[in-house]
Amino acid sequence: MRMGSLGVVAVFNSNLDAIRLVAKLLESAGFTVVSALIPDIRDGRCDVNEMMRRHDPSVVVYDIGPPYEDNWRMFEELRARPSMRERQCVITAVNASRVEELARADERIYEVVDKECDLVEIAKAVKEAARARVIRAEQPKSNVTVMSERRHQSDRRQPWTSNDIYTRLREKREAVEMERRQGGRRAADSDPNRSHAA
Repeated sequence: MRMGSLGVVAVFNSNLDAIRLVAKLLESAGFTVVSALIPDIRDGRCDVNEMMRRHDPSVVVYDIGPPYEDNWRMFEELRARPSMRERQCVITAVNASRVEELARADERIYEVVDKECDLVEIAKAVKEAARARVIRAEQPKSNVTVMSERRHQSDRRQPWTSNDIYTRLREKREAVEMERRQGGRRAADSDPNRSHAA
């Protein structure tokens, strides 16, 4: 398996299409992704301990859906395993506010991300969680953060399609490329060593 420059992330979700979408997003951000279906973990068809040992992901992206209390309990049981210790967790949920109530002051959850928001936020949260794992031993602090943008209309929002995400990523790449080209032109224009024709 090719190691991404930013490390390995494990994606656990009950929906295979959602796994593929999040994996593509994280891979485009520079991570290597391993994944499993949550029902396979629950029913013992996926050995999470072996997965953690083999791939050593720094971050786990875990989706919690209804019934929230039951699925939160399963998540807590999973991360209590020795193989899951010291791994930062980014939680995704359609109803992020409900999951935030369950998480409260949980020191091991890095961020609760609303799947109906801009999914690029997931990549940002994973990058921050990966950095937090590195400095956690040196600077112990709460790793619970909540997206500042509140989802006032989350019930009425339509989920993003994969085409929406790919279009957004392409637009972001084009914007970065344009900034890079403009930055290069500005640097060339201001270079005092540049020779000018008389």
